[in-house]
Amino acid sequence: MVRMQRSMGVRGLGLLVAAAGLAVVASPGSAHDEDWRKLADRLDAVQGPIFRQGVNDRAATGNFDAVGITCLSQIPLNNFGGNQTAGNDCWGYTSPSGREYAIMGLQSGFGYVEITDPTNPQIIATIPGPSSIWHDVKVIGQYAYGVSEGGAGIQVMDLSQIDSGVVTLVRNQQSGGHSRTHNIVSNEEAGSLWLVGANVGNGGLVGLNLSNPEAPTLQGGWTDMYVHDAQVVTWNEGPFAGREIAFCASGFDSGFTATGLRIVDVTNRNNPVVIGELFYPSAGYSHQVWLSDDRTTLYLNDELDEQNGQVNVTTTRIIDVTDLTNPTFRGTHTTGLQAADHNLYTVDEFVFQANYRSGLRVFNAADPLNPVEVAFFDSFPNSNSSQFNGAWSSYPFFGSGTVIMSDIERGLFVLRVDAIEDERVRIRPAGDRPETIDPAGGQTVRALVEGVNVSIDAGTVRLVVDDADGTQSVIGTPIGGGVYEFTFPVVSCATPVSYSFTADATTGQTGVLPVNASVAPYTADVVSGVAVEIADDFETDQGWSVSGSISDASAGRWERGTPVGGGDARVSDPAFDADGSGAAFVTGNVAGNSDVDGGDTILTSPTFDGTEPGAVLRYSRWFDNNEAGAAGNAFVETFVVQISSNNGSSWSNLETVGPTGPEVSGGWIDRAFEIASVATPSTQMRVRFIASDDVGTVVEAGVDAFSVSSASCEDVVVADCPADLAAPFGELDFFDVLAYLGQFDANDPAADLAAPFGAFDFFDVLEYLGSFDAGCDEG
Repeated sequence: MVRMQRSMGVRGLGLLVAAAGLAVVASPGSAHDEDWRKLADRLDAVQGPIFRQGVNDRAATGNFDAVGITCLSQIPLNNFGGNQTAGNDCWGYTSPSGREYAIMGLQSGFGYVEITDPTNPQIIATIPGPSSIWHDVKVIGQYAYGVSEGGAGIQVMDLSQIDSGVVTLVRNQQSGGHSRTHNIVSNEEAGSLWLVGANVGNGGLVGLNLSNPEAPTLQGGWTDMYVHDAQVVTWNEGPFAGREIAFCASGFDSGFTATGLRIVDVTNRNNPVVIGELFYPSAGYSHQVWLSDDRTTLYLNDELDEQNGQVNVTTTRIIDVTDLTNPTFRGTHTTGLQAADHNLYTVDEFVFQANYRSGLRVFNAADPLNPVEVAFFDSFPNSNSSQFNGAWSSYPFFGSGTVIMSDIERGLFVLRVDAIEDERVRIRPAGDRPETIDPAGGQTVRALVEGVNVSIDAGTVRLVVDDADGTQSVIGTPIGGGVYEFTFPVVSCATPVSYSFTADATTGQTGVLPVNASVAPYTADVVSGVAVEIADDFETDQGWSVSGSISDASAGRWERGTPVGGGDARVSDPAFDADGSGAAFVTGNVAGNSDVDGGDTILTSPTFDGTEPGAVLRYSRWFDNNEAGAAGNAFVETFVVQISSNNGSSWSNLETVGPTGPEVSGGWIDRAFEIASVATPSTQMRVRFIASDDVGTVVEAGVDAFSVSSASCEDVVVADCPADLAAPFGELDFFDVLAYLGQFDANDPAADLAAPFGAFDFFDVLEYLGSFDAGCDEG
């Protein structure tokens, strides 16, 4: 099936006219992401009086489940001016005097509430606007800029007199054919403002000229495709230091096709440059993104994967963005509930995520790849299903620590997150953690240890290691900037080791990493050696073969090379390889027309030896079958991986991917199998990958990073025991004792051998002398 390139005017057909250098698309109705879904799920607003903690009973609006969060006040929608039947987005503003204000998106405009005293909120104003359940607002300087799917362009609101109880609608600004907008994005550091999902610029990231802040006009932007939401920041390090970078939740066809992440340099908004992109597994609809506070990690909310059944629970993608040109999918995190993830923001090490029917969820992401939920407030009682009700968004950036949350049916909530302590010890990873540990020890690992309003007691900064022989504690060595380095001790080969980091403040507070170390410490396999039978990144030809079985595919056969996917609007084929080498095997490596058609295509490995004990087969695979072709059928075909122990004379299934499920929407998936658990090990083993299409759908596949290896582990025999510190080594004598006492006098961490650790005392000397007396036969 030949796929045709779709028009760039993917938000609808209509008349294209030139306006400020942008394409204005006159499209029928609202063409953004999930409009009909939210409308279908609408419930009546829950009315009631304003709730103030300690003042009135909250039975009028409902009782809410919460852990680690206290509701200080709530303003149901009926308390705002106008007939407000639904709530939506929220944002915040702190006036020059330090007073704090919530801005609540309403069915018909925006509500302004002073929350300087969070238990006594005061409605300041309700600014009328077009009727729509989609309103969004951002603040630059003394102006708030509101947009809506209902029209009216940009509502410019003057906040300069807000402390006097006055908010003024300056104008509903429309220029260049712009009227409707799904969202608005601000970069407060640069003072820039951007429209996304508007009826101009292909629904892309459209820049605004704020030279007259009361009358913003359209000015350039990145309009290659629809952008549903974005975070725009001024980058502060590396080759892009000083550049304005946009992280865009984006795709073609209103964001539904080729949905994913694009990273765009928009410093010159008249000539933006895409510098990186990423497609992730089980994609439904790339909805919203936000950086961790250290800007190493991006969290991406996919709004529709839960509803579409591609995943079963709330699933947020974690993306490494330390290299902006090569964003890397690092995994997911979840609440374990069924609700859809919607909007999230980060403050310090914490992630605040509004997830519709499961409410506001707060995670400690000191380890950004492993967020741990520490608090929640659920404003939708008795349900956490994936429908579009309940918590829409939050704003956690007030200096006071107050957090606001907007709810579709129940209005504005003003919250205190009790789980976040003002004085705390924070430990973060500094570099990669080891996945394997040498039993002989000696590997190093680093952690960043910081005190938030406290001072760190350096003598308590430790790596705690647990193996089959018990617990060992290693004092960290400070190397500057709050970073400590730790050296792994000798460990047993009997079982994988677990480890964590801990540190105390001088005032007694304790921090640990991971934050849930008591139940889920880090783990690593103990490996003394690795034998690699085969490792293929497909940069060279190592003997793979391509064939068909009953009906050889007429198009889209396996090809080795640099993936060129991305030219077709549907982009279900890989645009990059899995391991970063550049090359991979992909089906039909032709941009715009590369899917499998008319049968199957089989990629078969060369023969390899799988007899080494513990041998593991690893590969990365890509499979996409969710685009209906001429036959109108999607989610029909499968991707089959088979293994043979007799050089291909017979085959058994290793795995079958699809036809439905969470891994049929593209994205590289890493797989690993211990060979002995899936086949009879032999010296004549082969693996093959089968992609097929017999019904005219769109089928894309890829294979990369193929390897077979085995790890071994042997306990360390101590030839020179810990007591043997001085030459001649292998002999214990008076010089060894002198060497130890020198370490002890210098407070060398290597001499801290006994509890209480961190204190050099008589018990450490006794521990050394016991080792000395035992001689060098131990181990």
